[in-house]
Amino acid sequence: MRLRPEQLNAHLNKQTLAPIYFVCGDEPLQKLEAIDEIRRTARNQGFEERTVFNVERGFDWDSINRAGDNLSLFSTKKILELRMAAPKPGKDGGKALLEYTEKANEDNLLIISADKLERASQNTKWVKALEKTGVLIQIWPINPDQLPGWLQTRAQRYNKALTLDAAKLIALRVEGNLLAARQEIDKLQLLVDNENIDVDDVIAAVADSSRYNVFDMIESAYLGQTGRTLAMLKGLQNEGTEPLALFGAIMWEFRRTCSMSAQLQNGANLDSLFNTYRIWDQKKRPLKAVLQRHKSEALKRLLAYCASIDKTIKSAAKDRAWDQLSTLLLGLADTKTINLENQY
Repeated sequence: MRLRPEQLNAHLNKQTLAPIYFVCGDEPLQKLEAIDEIRRTARNQGFEERTVFNVERGFDWDSINRAGDNLSLFSTKKILELRMAAPKPGKDGGKALLEYTEKANEDNLLIISADKLERASQNTKWVKALEKTGVLIQIWPINPDQLPGWLQTRAQRYNKALTLDAAKLIALRVEGNLLAARQEIDKLQLLVDNENIDVDDVIAAVADSSRYNVFDMIESAYLGQTGRTLAMLKGLQNEGTEPLALFGAIMWEFRRTCSMSAQLQNGANLDSLFNTYRIWDQKKRPLKAVLQRHKSEALKRLLAYCASIDKTIKSAAKDRAWDQLSTLLLGLADTKTINLENQY
């Protein structure tokens, strides 16, 4: 049997455990969590003893079958974990695994973990035998388009509803790092009391432990409060805020502002835009201020400048990003402060 990772929970809840689970792939977090889920279910079903085998040079493949044959003095059920790097056990390993499948029983649970299973390996006798007797779970990396959906599903584990926009913002911040994504969801479910988690909750959580709030800093820049804005930026820097996290929050709000500005220039009504973008009353004042201060073309130039900030943050010279963030915020706060042409 083959299962996708998202099908595993339902499988474990609806039926007794299969005698063998083969979990393979190159994405470590999903692989680890799948194995943890299988192990936890096994313990709930009376599998109390656990033996781990790490496949290294000179590994004794027959030890797996001996462990399966030996009766335990302390438990009638036991977990055998076989950890391989590349799923290429060779002739001896393939023979041993094939033999194990032929005498698999309900008192032993074999969990095999390995890296990505190549197409050629999927046609080997030992893999086909494992798949016939047990369950094969192939773990695939989450691509950028899939990550927001993965985050929303993750939030549902805590009975939280993560909006799509909030999920996209987190995905932008973590840049495909699933461990960081999981940590963001874990943090948000602790910080947000409501069942629904939106963009504002995510932005606030960027600096929830900071004396200076990132969102307040953006509002200060929009209101033209240059001194206060720079003081807050310096405070965030001194408190160890990561430039990438800060930049992600700024960009989320700024892209929306640029979009509204372009629509205004094309004749849209500001109040209608506020309704369309679901702008709260307390946010209307700073948005009105920055939209009145800058024409759409000026905001586009600032947005283009953000591309250079992004490159700096992702380079070895990321500390220089603080100066560029200062330039960006000053540009938002005061049209006469800087000449962007000299800042690239």
